[in-house]
Amino acid sequence: MDYKAALAYIEKFIDYERSPDFSRQARLYNLNRISLLLERLGNPQDRLRVIHIAGSKGKGSTAALIASVLTHAGYKTGLFTSPHLITPRERCRINNELISESDIAYYIDKLKPAIDTVSASEFGRVSFFEIYTALAFSYFADKATDFAVIEVGLGGRLDATNVVTPVTTVITPISLEHTAILGETYSEIAGEKAEIIKHGCPLALAPQHPEARAVFEKVASKRSAPIIEIKASLQSDSDSSGSRIIYNADGLPVAQHFDVETNSDSYSQLIIPLLGHHQFVNATTALAGFECLKRQGYVIPRTSVYAGFKGVQWNGRIQQVRSAPIVVLDGAHSPVSMEALCRTLRESFHYTQVIFVVSFMKDKNLKTIGSIISKTADTVIATQVAGNPRVIPAEAIQNAWSGTCLNVTECPDPETAIAKALSYASPTDLICITGSLYLVGQALEWFSDLDNR
Repeated sequence: MDYKAALAYIEKFIDYERSPDFSRQARLYNLNRISLLLERLGNPQDRLRVIHIAGSKGKGSTAALIASVLTHAGYKTGLFTSPHLITPRERCRINNELISESDIAYYIDKLKPAIDTVSASEFGRVSFFEIYTALAFSYFADKATDFAVIEVGLGGRLDATNVVTPVTTVITPISLEHTAILGETYSEIAGEKAEIIKHGCPLALAPQHPEARAVFEKVASKRSAPIIEIKASLQSDSDSSGSRIIYNADGLPVAQHFDVETNSDSYSQLIIPLLGHHQFVNATTALAGFECLKRQGYVIPRTSVYAGFKGVQWNGRIQQVRSAPIVVLDGAHSPVSMEALCRTLRESFHYTQVIFVVSFMKDKNLKTIGSIISKTADTVIATQVAGNPRVIPAEAIQNAWSGTCLNVTECPDPETAIAKALSYASPTDLICITGSLYLVGQALEWFSDLDNR
């Protein structure tokens, strides 16, 4: 089959990322289907040297940072992440090169007999995410990658990626997200994510809520998994930007720099083109991951850390696509991530007013997010991404926030909403498009198309 036919085939399978019964269908999650599917494919995951990454926030950015450094260190590095912004090819890449359309077609052809057989088994129909997971494992194994950086899709215990035997596990900060699926407390959510910890495999651990940390320590101790942390911080929480932000000639923030000391090395003036204190946390968590690898004899030169951090590419995270007015895209969709986004906008950017264009999925804490946005936004335009049954109608966002945000309107079509924001904004204003990675993806594609006209 060709690329379009391959995508059409995959789309026939349930996509929990877009399902309106997202939380209730969690009961269908299990490792039986993916295990049987991979067994029929010769267990390609067993040929991979995996770095497995879970967490509530920052796991995609952390994965991108780790993959970038390993690539600069000369390792052939696979990276598997989700969801995608514009093309499914983003989910699977080697040395930051997206999998080709022809390779997706080839591997779906190769996987199809096994997918069809497993889908007819007692374990039920294979999912959209399970197909991409099996595709990534097969692709990385066939291409003889030195490392495969694998991001968990949801949770950890029953996530399709949790069939690997990693050389290092990484857990980024835990927050109260997807509570209908993973649990309502830090301990319950941490318990789900802690299941990626394997016996004797070192764990790189980000700073955690005390309840979550206690769970990780208990599981790691039980499984003889050493915990590696980077106990580093910026000079103070309030000094997470300012002099540490790097601005370009137009006065726009383009990167941040910081000093970090690890167990084996000391880094001065590390630069990442990712803004916000939360990205500093992600960077130090990535460094903890490198410490885990170094303990096992893998060589990661200091120069590769500098080059990999500075050269990392990760779209949709406080990504600037326009100036005068400034247009920023960010996939903040929880109270914690929205707080981090708003804080970064206030501390790192110079503007007169802020216009937010937002869309959210139904399982999000809309009331709390609205309260956070109201402290930064001068105007909010609520919209809704097309073709996603989980989306909250724009009118529902407007109604929910009418008593919270001073000036909130609704415009269901995303392109029209963005155009309206651009018409409202003066050259000194800032437009932030956020709330859903699906909206961010549509906006990124829209601005890219404008640039190519």
